[in-house]
Amino acid sequence: MEFSLNQISQATGGTIVRADGPTDLPLRIVTDSREATSDTVFWALHGSTHDGHTFVKAAFENGATACIVSSTWVSQQNGETSGLLIEIPDTLQALADLAAWNRQRWPVHVIGITGSFGKTTTREIIYAVLSQKFETLRSPKNFNNQFGVPLTLLQLGSHHDVAVVELGASACGEIRRLAQIAQPDTGIITGTGFAHAAQFGGYKAVIRAKGELAEAIPGRGLLLLCGDEESAEAHVTRAVCRVIRVGTGSSHESVNNLIATEVVQAGAKLQVTIAESVFEVTASGRHFARSVLFAVAVARDLGMTDEEIQLGLNSFVPVAGRCEIRQFQNCTVIDDCYNSSPEAMQAAIAVLAGQETSGQRILITGDMLLLGEHAADCHRNVGITTAASGIDHIFALGRSAEDVVAGAVESGFDPEHARAHVNLDELLEQLKTVVSDGDVILVKGSRATHMEQVVDWLKNQSIASTDNDQTFTREVSTESI
Repeated sequence: MEFSLNQISQATGGTIVRADGPTDLPLRIVTDSREATSDTVFWALHGSTHDGHTFVKAAFENGATACIVSSTWVSQQNGETSGLLIEIPDTLQALADLAAWNRQRWPVHVIGITGSFGKTTTREIIYAVLSQKFETLRSPKNFNNQFGVPLTLLQLGSHHDVAVVELGASACGEIRRLAQIAQPDTGIITGTGFAHAAQFGGYKAVIRAKGELAEAIPGRGLLLLCGDEESAEAHVTRAVCRVIRVGTGSSHESVNNLIATEVVQAGAKLQVTIAESVFEVTASGRHFARSVLFAVAVARDLGMTDEEIQLGLNSFVPVAGRCEIRQFQNCTVIDDCYNSSPEAMQAAIAVLAGQETSGQRILITGDMLLLGEHAADCHRNVGITTAASGIDHIFALGRSAEDVVAGAVESGFDPEHARAHVNLDELLEQLKTVVSDGDVILVKGSRATHMEQVVDWLKNQSIASTDNDQTFTREVSTESI
């Protein structure tokens, strides 16, 4: 979308400074000075690592028509600024104001998605389904915070029917503020868990924070929850709209409105039976059934038929790094490196345990971060679950690696097959002596642990061993990581 300087100043309360040309021409908004051209306005945002005001001069040099800047910055220039400016007290708040104004301009049905896990996969499956019938906008990549949500909503235009917007948070109050910008008609809380509990101040605070979306849905709207979770009731009590609970036929079946009575993994396809309808999607892991249930519920509520829903599911492409099955020359790798949480880790272990193989099943796990006081117990539970899942080897990396191994060994896992490492190179040296042809390997950890390096190493090992017609366990350098 493009906005004129007049529209920006009116929506944000900003003041146009040094206007020596037209202010009603449409301009693209950029937040990277390197993308500035004559048809753009550069928005100077102050982030955690960079202050956009540092690049105002560069933006003008690259041709930007104008720059959006803070009043504080202007006052520090001692009248030495040049170029057309819009002066605003807080440029981040102004971005939110413009995004909210743009959202209100169009009769778009906005779907807001939050949760401790599964947000991105749910977003992508819903987008695939709704795009079958509607002109649909979705959050790109990980645009789910105070910067990403406004930038997503600024892409809304008259041609859109639906927007699927991911809402993330690291503290209480953030989802409420993002919802005030997005003004969702439908809300989805994928689930609440221990992820980022340390940042929020504990598990109960996570529930309260995610429940802020329940309060934001208007009375005419719809809230979707996983009824299999105990936390669902807390969200229901905060809602003033219709509520649909989805689930997988567990002990909470009596309270769920939409139930998957059967979930079957058939090769690369997941089949989810809901009443008389069977839906199929390319996904590895029973936990993806929850996202399918949410997609079916949303699509039916918007008037789509089950046939249309299945056509949309057919177009879904699994998100990279989220239980992505990757076939290398010598092994199968379950790449689940994008992020990790206790709930997601348990689901991924189930995927590994369910893989048919002539070789070994190997778990390589990095730390799950930001769990606070729950960290030790959550990591021990990884070991306990692994021991009960028929997995052959555990390689744990990080500060909590010993907790993973302790949980496994205490549950009867062979201590010779459970290894704790604090150094990646040491882990890889040990891994060389274990991995062989036909193995299935799950690699997972929190984003900051960079477990994708292990996947890259496995890929390079596989290529090297094939090129040299040697076994997969031969000695190679790890310098390519």
